[in-house]
Order: sequence, then structure tokens, then C-alpha cells
Amino acid sequence: MVQSGQNRVFRGWAVSCAWPSALQEQRLPRPVLWEPGMPRTRPTMEALRLANSAFAVDLYKQLCEKEPADNILFSPICLSTSLSLAQVGAKGDTADEIGQVLHFENVKDVPFGFQTVTSDVNKLSSFYSLKLIKRLYVEKSLNLSTEFISSTKRPYAKEMETVDFKDKLEETKGQINNSIKELTDGHFENILADNSVNDQTKILVVNAAYFVGKWMKKFPESETKECPFRINQTDTKPVQMMNMEATFCMGHIDGVNCKIIELPFQNKHLSMLILLPKDVEDGPTGLEQVEKQLNSETLLQWTNPSMMANAKVKLSIPKFKVEKMIDPKASLENLGLKNIFNEDTSDFSGMSETKGVAVSNVIHRVSLEITEDGGDSIEVPGSRILQHKDEFNADHPFIYIIRHNKTRNIVFFGKFCSP
Repeated sequence: MVQSGQNRVFRGWAVSCAWPSALQEQRLPRPVLWEPGMPRTRPTMEALRLANSAFAVDLYKQLCEKEPADNILFSPICLSTSLSLAQVGAKGDTADEIGQVLHFENVKDVPFGFQTVTSDVNKLSSFYSLKLIKRLYVEKSLNLSTEFISSTKRPYAKEMETVDFKDKLEETKGQINNSIKELTDGHFENILADNSVNDQTKILVVNAAYFVGKWMKKFPESETKECPFRINQTDTKPVQMMNMEATFCMGHIDGVNCKIIELPFQNKHLSMLILLPKDVEDGPTGLEQVEKQLNSETLLQWTNPSMMANAKVKLSIPKFKVEKMIDPKASLENLGLKNIFNEDTSDFSGMSETKGVAVSNVIHRVSLEITEDGGDSIEVPGSRILQHKDEFNADHPFIYIIRHNKTRNIVFFGKFCSP
């Protein structure tokens, strides 16, 4: 059950944020979400969106178990793209495992789907400070099959490179580090640590992603104040809180005592969705109840535009920068991706006739910066009074998503627990 941002309960109602207020009280059917057993009737892009959302939730929960009270940030679309490329060269159980972990059961044309998403998202670099680098580095002595090369050339253009780990390890490491540094405009230096690769490395996955957001509505810098961020029930840390009063798309999620708000970035190609529990009431962060009920179905329902409504909001969110270097290998293994990392059981015969080929390592480094920057500044809070304002004060841990609105794919998935 979801309420609007103005504390009205919509029981069986769905409200579109884009509609005029006069139309907001029209009854609409709830969105139909895919469930196991439903017929495979969804087109490729819709099925891929659902698959990527499910994978994002699965990986988020794994990372939460590993670091329950730490900030979390990763790019599910980067990781799933790279793994889908590896799947093209996989056979048998190895290919099946990748498909199962990435929830590709209902995606009829995986390469086409990722080609479309990649093309759409790459266009955003002209609007935002955004880079999503996805690379599969393959040892050149594997002698990749002509069929594999031709089948991946178009859908995964520039996402696979053959390199020489075997005979020119240090030179290859330097080339990869320099390439990633250049591709990310200097954001990431030395992405490969000394122990990341060796002369036995056959396949290396490298993801590097960063985003510096510019809002549709700029936060007035004069209203940014230092405030305590409540890490848990007893501890706080100072943080710069950005403040504004404006109309946003907002909802209340019954059952988990949680609010959700959509904050559009410039041109509305991307949005930040924040899931904020009412307070730090349970466990170390207050997010435990939300995370307990979080799954692929609830995420789709909670973030569906029809489940929110335009509301006048007194908004406060932290100004922050998060950079994470995660090792998703153990988490992926826990999700069922085992053969791909095991030279004795992996099957990459669709890529090369060489035996014992496996993914040696997965490097995933991401950075996100949230500031006041954005479009023309709106009125400073206090310059006018918004009637019946809802408060959205993110002064305690919250989950956030950066979503590509055209394809509705999750670009970044994170949890902010501590400044």
C-alpha cells in the first residue's frame, strides 16, 4: 500500500506524477509485475529491465551481508553487461549459471538488449559527467574463435580486448591502468592492484563507473548547513545537508514505514530514487525492515511511477561523495555463479578451444558525487510558504538508485549509512 506525498492513502489507486492534479484521483489498475510461471510475452527490453532489477537486488543483499553498516555503491548494469558478454563465449552449465544469476530466463535476445541499453546510456555523457566503462580483457594466446568475435563485435563494441598477460604482464597492467584512467577522465588511477592479475590470467572483467549529478532543480547553496547525520540510535556524524522546498514525486510505502522520492537530474534522462525509513528505529541503521522486504518484485512496485504522486516537499538530503572498490567475486559465487571462476569446471568452448579457461578476477570500481549543482535555482526556502508540505529529511541511512528513465534500468544502486 502506498500513500501520496500529501499523506493521502490510495487504496488500490495509482497516481501518475506527470498528470495534472485534477486527474490525480482517477482509479487505475496496479502495475502487473512479472512472476515465475508467467508466459514469456514481454519484449526483450522489458524483460531485460526486470532481469537487471532482480540481479541488482540480489547483489545488493549479498553486499549488505558482507558490509552491513557500511556505505554500498555498485553499478549493476556494468556488471551484468560484462557477464553477458562472457556468456556469449560460454557453453553448457557455465552459460546456464550466468543466465540464471542474471535472470535472463525471459530475455529472448540478450546481446541486442544490452546493445540498446549501452547505446542509450552512452548518449548521456553529453548531458552529464557520467562514464560507464565495461571491459572484458582476454589473454591473446586463447586464439578466440572467429564466430565468437563476429557475434560480439556489434552488440559489445569496444567492450572486449585481447591482451598479453602471459608474456608481457607488467606492460599489459600499465596499459589497462592508463586506458581506464583516460576513459574515466582521470577519475580512477591504477585500477589494477599488484595482485589483480598474473601471467596465468585468462579472462579479466573490469568495470569503472562514475557520475557527478546535476539536478533538474538546483539546491540553493546558501541553504546548505552542517547537521548531524544519525548513523544509528546513538551515534551521529556531521554532514552538509542540502535543503529546498519544491514539488517532487513522492510516496509512502505501507508495511515498511518508508518514504520514497524521485529527484530528477537535468533533462530528466536520469533520476535518483531514495528509499528512506521513517526513523532509526530498528537494528544498526533503521533500514533493516526495508531490506528484509526488499526483493525484485517489491522494488519494482515501490519505484513504479504510478505508486507516487506530486507533493509539496520540504527536502533535506546529504551532500556526499562515495567511491567504492568492491570485489564481487565471492558475492557472485554465493548467488550461484561458480563454474565461471573454476578452471576445472568452466566451459568457454564458445570462445576458445583452449581448456581450463576461466574468469580470473572481477574488478568493480565506482564513484558517485551528489552536490547542489543543477538547473536554474528555485526559490530559497522561506521566500514563500508551501502549504501542506511533506518533510523528506534524509538525516539517517537510506537506499538510493540512479535510474535511466528511458529504459528504466538501474545504473547505480547504493546505501548511504555514514558521511
